Amino acid sequence: MLDLAWRLGATLAALAVLAFLGSNVSCTPEFYLVDGAWGQTPQVQIARYLAAIAGGNREEALALWAPAGGPSAPLQVRRASVTDELLTYGPHLEYRLLDVEWWRTGDQPAAIDDPDEAGGARVRVAIGSGGRTERVYRFDLLVAGGHREDPADPPGEQWAIVDVYPEGAAPLAWAWE
Repeated sequence: MLDLAWRLGATLAALAVLAFLGSNVSCTPEFYLVDGAWGQTPQVQIARYLAAIAGGNREEALALWAPAGGPSAPLQVRRASVTDELLTYGPHLEYRLLDVEWWRTGDQPAAIDDPDEAGGARVRVAIGSGGRTERVYRFDLLVAGGHREDPADPPGEQWAIVDVYPEGAAPLAWAWE
């Protein structure tokens, strides 16, 4: 009988969530609940990369920062050197997301306010460890294919890290300013 009560409770909870989200889950804050649950936000991709770094897993970190089409030689060097530099923070690595700059990509790239229309994100992250001074890095991420086809598309687009660099350094994968 108790098992039936749990199942009924879980079903009612699921129905309540569906009623709350409605038929269109691709806009407003509910969109981010679904995207976040599916792990498809720039913030989640950064967290995965930094978790691999904190875990000392260089290969996993490099795999999470693997630009489509293969990186240029300078980006390949940066990818290895920044990953190795971040690995020195060790297992006690801590980070704070400072801000996210959303970008429309495609024919006329520009900074925008609406993340629903964004095909790119430039995220400033403060990284530190223990008594070590924090340093700010920029993470550039793009959706698969480099641009978002339709803002009304359902959530679940793949965000990919395309560049990571210390603040003040020039981006290599994405030169828009």
